[in-house]
Amino acid sequence: MPRRIFEPGVYHIYNRGFEKMMIFKNTSDFQRFYTILKKYLNLEKYKSIKILSYCFLPNHFHFIVSTPTPGLLGTPGLELDISSFFGDIQNSYAKYFNLKYPRKGQLFEGRFKAKLIDNDDYLFQCMLYVNYNAQKHQIVKDIADYPYTSYHQIIGRQARDIISADDINEDFMKLDFTQIDLAELEF
Repeated sequence: MPRRIFEPGVYHIYNRGFEKMMIFKNTSDFQRFYTILKKYLNLEKYKSIKILSYCFLPNHFHFIVSTPTPGLLGTPGLELDISSFFGDIQNSYAKYFNLKYPRKGQLFEGRFKAKLIDNDDYLFQCMLYVNYNAQKHQIVKDIADYPYTSYHQIIGRQARDIISADDINEDFMKLDFTQIDLAELEF
């Protein structure tokens, strides 16, 4: 199957372990994935890709990603898109995982999935969905207790070394997460 080319825009990106297997077994696995993500975000060829939100769970991950604007697509060196970006991240992490836990074969359930986010209301819902995913799956009772989500960078509890705060809606950045009623959200 040919590689999918993405038009400029904002996307909800997600994938899970092959046959729903755990892809993050411990803290060092989560940290390695985070380190790999930072490495690729810092490469010149991916400098136009912006992470708006993320959450890593034991058997899957979610991202909200902004891709280059149309003007950037014709710029030399910026023709690469999220297919290459997430392909590189998944391949790099799979190599690490397969060496650490002596195994062979695919780690992820094929290529990542992507849904275009085509309006601000849907973006707001997706940002909440991604950040609250650990709570939704009952891994924690309070989003503040889960370390592998962009929530901590959004509220300023951690350095913003992954998310692109300048590209996130100002209203979302000011959101009081303690006032969110999960029952009212459309997951």
